[in-house]
This record gives sequence, structure tokens and C-alpha cells, in this order.
Amino acid sequence: MPVIILMSCLGVILAMAMGTPYNNPFLTQDGFLTGALEFQDGQMGFAGFSGVVWTISPDGSCQAARFLNETVSPPHQTGQLDRQNLVQLANVLSSQNFSDLPSEIPSEPTLNPHRFTIRWGTKSSTLTLKPRQSLEDALRQMRNQPETPQSRFFTIAQFINQLLREHCGND
Repeated sequence: MPVIILMSCLGVILAMAMGTPYNNPFLTQDGFLTGALEFQDGQMGFAGFSGVVWTISPDGSCQAARFLNETVSPPHQTGQLDRQNLVQLANVLSSQNFSDLPSEIPSEPTLNPHRFTIRWGTKSSTLTLKPRQSLEDALRQMRNQPETPQSRFFTIAQFINQLLREHCGND
């Protein structure tokens, strides 16, 4: 009997360590997201702020829509993430401590900035890059640097970007 109890406890501990829904604030017990995630990629220009906003619903459905300032067009691409994708996304959000990222990550002022925003419920975090600078370029420049809010944001944003491009369209 003690062996069965010990094995059961070890199983629960192992499941928690592997990032199952039991210990992840971004997942429900059945592996869905606890809220919707929004990922915005926008560039400031002469007409204002424009780009694409992707939304991932708790069930994994995703969509992409273009925006100009406050006006968002109807979705032009849709897709579906599976539960494994949702668990991976939740694990990245949790491991990079998204909840503790500042709302605005400090950056150098620039004309016509390229801005990325990640929103989860009422929490949002925004990072500003140079005009047309990609996440990949910025992350490459950060290699071998100590962990910072900026590097954590890049890690999350790059994962979301890759996931959305694979499953929701390459806008």
C-alpha cells in the first residue's frame, strides 16, 4: 500500500514538473487556455498605427485581422491550434513570467516605431523596436545577454509569432 501511495505522489509531481494544466495559471484542467490571447504587430507611419492583430481563443481557434489606428477589419485568416500547441503556449507564458512583465518595456525612442503588444485579459505588455525591425533580428542581437524583461518578451513573442504563422496563416 505505501508503494502505491508513493507512486501516485511521484506521478502527480512528475506531471506538475512537465507543465501540465495542474500548475499552469494559463491553462484549465482540460488543457484549454484560461483566457484569450491577443498579439499585435504594428508599425507607425504617416497614416497612423497599422498592422495585424492575431487573437487566440481559449479553445485554440485563432484569427488574424488588419488594423489602422483603432479600426480593426474583419478577420482575413483563421486557424486552429491543438491542445499540444495550447499547452506549449501556456508553458512559454508561464516560464517567461508574462504576468510580471511591465506594461511598456523600456526602449530607445525612435521615429515610426515598430510595436509588438501581447495581451492576456487585462494584462498587456508592449515592446517598441526600430522601424521594420523583426523579432528575429532583435532576438539575435540579444543572444548571450542576461535575462531581462525585454529578452523574456522576445521569447514569448517569437514563440507566439511562429505558432500563429504555422496555424493561423502567414500574414
